[in-house]
Formats: sequence, structure tokens, C-alpha cells
Amino acid sequence: MELHEQNEAHQQRLISPAKPVRPVCMRTSLSSRWRPLWRRYVVVIGVLLLAGSTAASDSRPRRLVCYFTNWSPNRPAEFAYGIDDIPAELCTHVTYYAAGVDAQNYELKTDNARYDILQDGFKKFANLKRAQPDLRLSLAVACEGAACGPFEAMASSLIARQKFITSAAQFMQRYGFDGIEIGWIWPGGSPERRADKDNLYHLIAELKRSFKEAGHDWEVAVFVPMKRDKIEQGFHQQLICQAADYVHLTGYDIRGNWNTFADVHSPMNNRAFDQGEFRDANVKGGIQHWVAAGCPAEKIVLEVALYGRSYTLVNETDHYLAAPVTGAGQNGQYTGSSNYKAYFEICTELKSPGWTIDWDVQGMCPYAYNGNQWVGFENENSVTEKAVYAATAGLAGLYAYPIDVDDYKGVCGKKYPLLSALHDAYKPKRVQDEDDLTFAIWRSRRSAPTPTINA
Repeated sequence: MELHEQNEAHQQRLISPAKPVRPVCMRTSLSSRWRPLWRRYVVVIGVLLLAGSTAASDSRPRRLVCYFTNWSPNRPAEFAYGIDDIPAELCTHVTYYAAGVDAQNYELKTDNARYDILQDGFKKFANLKRAQPDLRLSLAVACEGAACGPFEAMASSLIARQKFITSAAQFMQRYGFDGIEIGWIWPGGSPERRADKDNLYHLIAELKRSFKEAGHDWEVAVFVPMKRDKIEQGFHQQLICQAADYVHLTGYDIRGNWNTFADVHSPMNNRAFDQGEFRDANVKGGIQHWVAAGCPAEKIVLEVALYGRSYTLVNETDHYLAAPVTGAGQNGQYTGSSNYKAYFEICTELKSPGWTIDWDVQGMCPYAYNGNQWVGFENENSVTEKAVYAATAGLAGLYAYPIDVDDYKGVCGKKYPLLSALHDAYKPKRVQDEDDLTFAIWRSRRSAPTPTINA
């Protein structure tokens, strides 16, 4: 018989109806007194097993990282923000921003010693886990702007990186933190800094390897940009995603007053006026670009800014999206910045006469204008859109940046409206939650009576 004929005969046997087989019955006598209880017991176990299979299919924790800045306690007293204000119940992780690198010995150092040390900022932050042991805490190490020199020097040398890593491990052990985040904004920004791209990868890989070899499961995360030119200059995308536990994708400041036109700074999609370098420079485009480059979606955490970007219009009558601007808007009353405004400042201003609020249909973000002042920001609707997309795309989580600029006092309504909207739409789950089903099954076995079976 030819080989293909043998295969056809074998397949025919597989699909042909089999001869009926008489079932073999084993007679077991179950006490009539226990028979109803036994049936209920079987049903309960079946339901638990079904729930277990459902939980297994959606058992991956969803993280909602809350970002605390150690300069927010220094704001004017009315809106000074302390560690006691952190709504840990809404977060799975909380990050302390920021620490830096010592210029002399390249070790981890405090960025605000008066608050971090003298006012026990680190200790108070670590104590958040006393009330919620399954809360995870991280320290962000920042490198941004003119103060970035010591960090860049550390990252450029193997010996210096090892000094930094050793000091970081000592910090983690001392305060009981669970992870470290590297926020280099942004490497490779000039021709003489081309080596930054390799240095960042080596730093992330060596951090993770050192922690693992020392027997610690501390997480290593890294800030990464949306903008393609920043990525090309400073990030080996696939390698970074392999080395880090998570990448924190900055879904904000994609636009700003540096672009000479008014726009929301975290659009979700392309708009008609998004051309050239602005095409696909949006939240969805940025996520899809990182995934296409080999970064698993389950390693990506989308950062959502809780502040707005303000502008001064060239012409008060031209106040729509992409309107020409002369620069930044007026200073925020409490943040003191002309470059950005806290949500609590924005919502307070919008209650004043003269403001008009509009909605970017494609960008899925609100903006408002009054005279020559223009601001693009987030509200409950826009952050909900981002949370829904993050869940649909299978991302690892969301990052609320920073929580101290939300309306945390409730001056415009309920407290923490933006963070609460993210939480309610995304439904984050802490790692500890995965043990709930196991405990429920154990408890049912402990409490259920044992039936008597008469053979």
C-alpha cells in the first residue's frame, strides 16, 4: 500500500464511528443521610474549579503605579502634599521621585535631603506597607537637564555602574523598597553622547543581573519615550525590554509650547493636522511602535500625566487645535510654573467666567481657552479612554504621573477624580490577589463536613 493510501486509511479509522462500548458500572452505596450534602459539596468544588480556570485566564496582575514627588511637600501650605495624602488603596505600586547620583563616588544619593532624611521622607514612605503589606514601593533615579552630568558619568563606566548598583541594593535593603526605576530624560541627545544608548542598556541589564544574583526579586523599570527621534538616539528597544522587568512609556508631553502651536499633549490618535514628525506621535502610535519593535505588551506600563500644558495664543479669535502660540501660558498659582498646570489649578480656573471647554474628538482629550490663554489637559473622560485602551491592548498597567497634581483635596468636587477614574476603568489587581482563590478552596475544605461512604 502506498504511503498516502496508508495515511488515508488511518484517517478514516480516526473519523469512522466507533462501536458502542457498554459502560462499566461500579456500585457504591452512599448513605442516604449524606447523599444531598455530598452533591452540594461536589457542586461547590465544581464552581471553585470553574472560577479557578476563569481566574487563571485573567490572573495576570494589573498595576496602577502612583507617582509621589518629594518636592510637592514644599508647595504653599494650602496645597503642600505629604506622604500621608497618598491614597495607597487606589494604587498597586507607589514610586518615590526622586533620587540622584553623587558626582564624587557615583553612589545613589538623596535629591532633597531636607525632606528625604531630616523629615524622614524615606521612612514615612516605607511605612506605607505597614497598613498594606501587598503594596509595592519603588525609587525613581532621575537624570534630566543640566543636573544629569553625574548620572551620565556613572552610566559610562563599568566600575562606576557597579558602585551605583551596590549603593542602590543597600538602599533597597535598608528601607524595604521593592524596585528601582531609571528615568534618564533622554539619552543620546547630542552627537557627543551617542554612547548613552549602549550605556543605558548596560546599566539596566547589570542592575537586574546583580539583584538576581544576590537573591532579590527587586524590579527594574526604565522610562522610555514615545517620540521616534528620542528612541533612535537613546534606546535599544528590544534589548531594553528584554533586560528590564517593565518599561514605563511616557504617554504625555508628546506636544508642548516648544512646537509653536496649541495642542493637547497626550492625544490618543492622529488628527488631520498631524503631519510629518507628528504623524503617529500619539499614545496608540507610540505603544504600537514599541510592540512592533519586539517589546511585549505585558511589559509596557503607560504613563498618564495628571497635569496640563498651557499656551499663550497669538490671536484670541484663533483658539482651536493647532492655533499659533507665542509660548507658554500664565504661571500656575501653586505650582508656580508657566510650562504646566496641575489639574487642581486647571479645574479651579475653569470655574471662573470666560472659559470655554472643548473636546478633541480624535485625540480624545479636553482643552479650554479664555482670551489668549489656552490649556490642554486630562479629565475623567480622557483618562478613562486611556485605561480602556491599556486593558484592551494587554498592557502591564498604568502610571499616574504625579498624583500630587490631581484634585486631591476635592476643591472642584470629589477627591482624586483622575486617579479614581483610572482605577475604576482599569480595575488594577495587586500581586497578592492571585492567592485569594487558593485560600477560598483551602477554607472550603477546612469547613465542609466529610461525608461517610459505605462500600
